[in-house]
Amino acid sequence: MNLTKYKYVAVALAVFAVSACASGDPATPSPSIDAPDEPTPTPAVSSSNGVTRVVIHLSPVQGEGQIGSATLTSDGTTTTVEIDVAPITGEAQPVHIHVGKCEDVGSVLHALQNVVNGKSMTTINLSLNEILTGDVLVNVHASYADPSNYTACGQLPAELP
Repeated sequence: MNLTKYKYVAVALAVFAVSACASGDPATPSPSIDAPDEPTPTPAVSSSNGVTRVVIHLSPVQGEGQIGSATLTSDGTTTTVEIDVAPITGEAQPVHIHVGKCEDVGSVLHALQNVVNGKSMTTINLSLNEILTGDVLVNVHASYADPSNYTACGQLPAELP
């Protein structure tokens, strides 16, 4: 059996696929985590041995923007909030849990430790159920000098499943 003609077909298909991706052909969209028309990933919720964990995706909001995650881990009486974002500046970045939605940020519910070099960790003396009270979000600000520039935001679930 002569496989030569099949090799040519395979090569032709590979060249077509590569050229379609390189040309930005809308029939072959390239993946983008920041695309504004893509839905925000659903928060991941897990529970084991009395510890509940919620992980949310943090997406760019405006300005340079940052991508990362916020992990809330609760033992039922306290909740540790860990922020991990791509650093954009050497400055400390304020981060809070706010009321509202990422498109309409409301008042601060809980101030968290500043993000420094992309990381922050804060323990709050509340359970996850006490924190997740409807529309609540995690919001990272650009800096103290530019607090109205929100660089990353993620919506928390309204309640635990």
